[in-house]
Amino acid sequence: MSEPQLTTRRMRSVRAIRNIGLWLGLVLMIGLGALMLFDRQARLEAAFRQSVALANGIDRPVYYEMRNLERAMEGIAAERAFFGERADDLAATHLEFSINAVVARHDEIERIVVYGSTGNAGTTGAAYPGAREQVAEWLATLAPGTAPLTAGPLLRHSGEWLLPLAMRMADGGWLVAMFRTRELEWMVNALDIGRDGSATVYTRDGVVLARFGEGRHVGRQVELPGQLAHGDGRLIDEWVSPLDGIRRAFTFSGNSEYPFVVSAGIGLHEALAPWRLYSAAALGIAGFYWLGFAVVLRRARRDERAQVGLAAAVAEQADWLQQAQLASATGVWRLSPGAEHVRVTEEMAALFGLERREGHVPFEALFDRLHEDDRERVRCELLALQKDGLPFAQEYRVCLPDGGMRWLKARGATINDRGGAVMTGTVTDITERRDAQSRMALAEQQFRHLFERNPLPSWVYDLEDLRFLAVNEAAVDTYGYSREDLRNLSVIHLLAPQDHAAGREVLLDGGGPDGLQRNWLLKARDGRLVEVRMHARTIELDGRQARLVLAEDIGAQASYERALAWRASHDVTTGMLNLPALAEQLDAHCAAKAGNGFAVAYLQLRDLELVAPTQGRRAGESILCEVAARFRRVAEDCGISGYLPSQTFVIAALDPGQMDAMVAALVDAIGRPVEAEGGTFPLGAWIGLAIGTCEDGGAEKVIGNAALASLHARRENLQVVPYSAAMAEQATGRLAMVRQLRQAHEHREFELHFQPIFDLARGRVVALEALLRWRQGDGSFVPPAQFIPLCEESGLIVPIGTWVLEESARLHSRLDAAGHGDVAIAVNVSAVQFEAGMSADAIRRLFERHKLPAHALHLELTESVLLRHPEDARSLMGALREAGLCLSLDDFGTGFSSMAYLRELPLDHLKIDRGFVRDVTRDSRSAAICRAMIALGHGLGLSIIAEGVEEAGQLEWLRAHGCDQAQGYHLGRPMAIDALLASMTLQAGKAD
Repeated sequence: MSEPQLTTRRMRSVRAIRNIGLWLGLVLMIGLGALMLFDRQARLEAAFRQSVALANGIDRPVYYEMRNLERAMEGIAAERAFFGERADDLAATHLEFSINAVVARHDEIERIVVYGSTGNAGTTGAAYPGAREQVAEWLATLAPGTAPLTAGPLLRHSGEWLLPLAMRMADGGWLVAMFRTRELEWMVNALDIGRDGSATVYTRDGVVLARFGEGRHVGRQVELPGQLAHGDGRLIDEWVSPLDGIRRAFTFSGNSEYPFVVSAGIGLHEALAPWRLYSAAALGIAGFYWLGFAVVLRRARRDERAQVGLAAAVAEQADWLQQAQLASATGVWRLSPGAEHVRVTEEMAALFGLERREGHVPFEALFDRLHEDDRERVRCELLALQKDGLPFAQEYRVCLPDGGMRWLKARGATINDRGGAVMTGTVTDITERRDAQSRMALAEQQFRHLFERNPLPSWVYDLEDLRFLAVNEAAVDTYGYSREDLRNLSVIHLLAPQDHAAGREVLLDGGGPDGLQRNWLLKARDGRLVEVRMHARTIELDGRQARLVLAEDIGAQASYERALAWRASHDVTTGMLNLPALAEQLDAHCAAKAGNGFAVAYLQLRDLELVAPTQGRRAGESILCEVAARFRRVAEDCGISGYLPSQTFVIAALDPGQMDAMVAALVDAIGRPVEAEGGTFPLGAWIGLAIGTCEDGGAEKVIGNAALASLHARRENLQVVPYSAAMAEQATGRLAMVRQLRQAHEHREFELHFQPIFDLARGRVVALEALLRWRQGDGSFVPPAQFIPLCEESGLIVPIGTWVLEESARLHSRLDAAGHGDVAIAVNVSAVQFEAGMSADAIRRLFERHKLPAHALHLELTESVLLRHPEDARSLMGALREAGLCLSLDDFGTGFSSMAYLRELPLDHLKIDRGFVRDVTRDSRSAAICRAMIALGHGLGLSIIAEGVEEAGQLEWLRAHGCDQAQGYHLGRPMAIDALLASMTLQAGKAD
């Protein structure tokens, strides 16, 4: 058998193996695929069956739970119907007993509340604050034909979720049970639903009541599948939960007549986990099969490739030379003496754009392709060198038929071939090299143009002798030297004298290109100095190492940066160091001279902020600058000084022994008034002193101690106070109390007590003053004098005052319900709250929200409200009075109110401070002041209220001298609203 026949036989055998293996693999893949599909479908069906079972497992307990609750509520409703319309204590007590019994038996019920047919809560089972209005609004929306047990809006109370469940009673009223949803959570959490499973109880509206897990989704509302909304009791389908985005096999069940929908879902990813494992195993089996098949087929083809490779080796050797020539763009030629044709390779013919005929091209055709400028030169040299038997080498241009041009380099030599002399050689395409040389020449020309025309002064100097090699026009124009002058100088001659040493060190040491990149001063020919930043790079010029330098004029920028750095560490108005810079210098002093430390005086000027609004900004700045100059002179003798806007100065003595002299100088500087445009301005300040060692936490801590002492001086109204450790402890305690106050406000630990205000002529209560109380865990109260000032300092008085107004308005409704709607509630408002959180619109909304009658609330303002911004205060008071408030001026006579302002203020009452009332029967001056106040108030058309009446004699004196109203321990102590209402009812009964 011949070799071709053997090859054909082998190829047929390979094809047979390939075809059989492919068909067998295809059958195997189809079988495995069908098996995996059937297995997946079976697991999905099992997941759906499990979800149905879980849904039934939740739905059934929920149904029984609701049925038991419904029966209990029906029993309560039946008892209420049995007693009928009886309103005696026996009926109420029996109904209350029945409700408490049901609540006691059902831990899932938080409370049961009876609502009237109008939606108002009855006295039985009172709702907690906030829930009553929501439940009443919901009950008002229910139609007469509502289901026997109806679910309301989900409520949050005391850290748990409550669901109102309402049942209409025979008399049209409602019995509402506050159902704890944690009972439903216990039901769903008891289920085994897997890692990705879900069990949830919703209302019919899609509000989540309980969910397997932490219950963090309770209260969210989701859109349930539409089939449930159309009345279908059960839905089984795949569904992606909007709560966690997991796809599950879900079963929704809403078969019971109660307003709940139960869902149970099995995570499809978890349910199909074994299927994925089996699929991976099947893929592994298929992979092993195809791998084995590939090995067999590879061995079969190895022989086939060996045969093909043998034939390819022959062709490869034939193409090798041609590939080498193509890769190097080289052609080969051969020329015999006197021949009219030249023998060339195909590559050479392509380089000239010619076609070979039997391996030859005409001699003249080659030269016709040469550029006309190169043609005769190359021809003459080729023929002459061939004749002389010398080597030939030329570069020339070739014009191609498509209009392009190519650079070629030809090399040749004369050799003896079969007894005759022939010239042979190569031709190489050098177009890319020639183009690169042209681009390099163009780049050099452009560089020279950019160098000469660069607007920045530039030059090139030799790295060995530092002499200028080239300078541009900008350098000549900027520095005034000619090109010849500069070429005869070294770079060092251009530096200013103060930079000679640094410049010589950088330049002579080589310095590198970054050595020059700093700010330098250059000296022009006319002697002026130019501040520049140099940018340098090393280059090669005419075979020598040189450096190219660009000099950027940064004089203006440097000045700006220096000014910016000064502003960063100084106050612009006073020119003094700011606090961070001062602390930094003190720390640097300690680091350089570790000694006894330093002393700090922290001064807070008084009333300086009032100058600009009253006297003008220029006057305020003039006074500030004069004070700063005085303190700066004091600091020059002992240390350094700084300023903290808007009225704080810090003076530091670098020697603690100079502190007394420094304080004396400061007190003297403060004691002299300042002359300004608006007149003479007296100075006042609170000074805090602190001494610190260099090892005592740094300057910042010492300055903080002095600031704390200054704050103490301000609070105690002392001029100079030295720091003590007790101040830090006191400040820490105050901060702790502020935190407690915030928590007390957030947790509603405050409560209101009320002190009655009596009309002296009629002898009856006409108003109640609301007094804030802070109850502690042991039942005691924190004295208001301890926490009220802290509230004002920390700003908490604004939210707390808002709560007091809201609570007073709410409690007025109880007064009205008890028959005392004409009794007003007086609320104290501080200056901070009045300016920050008070507006007429807010008061109007408060009256509308609580349906208050006009003058149901009184605001008691102190004279400090008028001292801050009198015109703004008067405008706001007028608006508040129009909104329905009565306004009282509290503690009258203790401040410094202007009588002119008092005449124009929209007030209703003046309150005489208890300090004057206390001695009215024993001190003639106190009595005279009280008579004057009563006469002044009546003259202005105001009612007079006396505070602090603690004795019968005081009360009789006030009544005899025409005082209108009074309050105090003799008339009634502050008490809670319940006790106060009982007292008022008792007094009304005695009067009858």
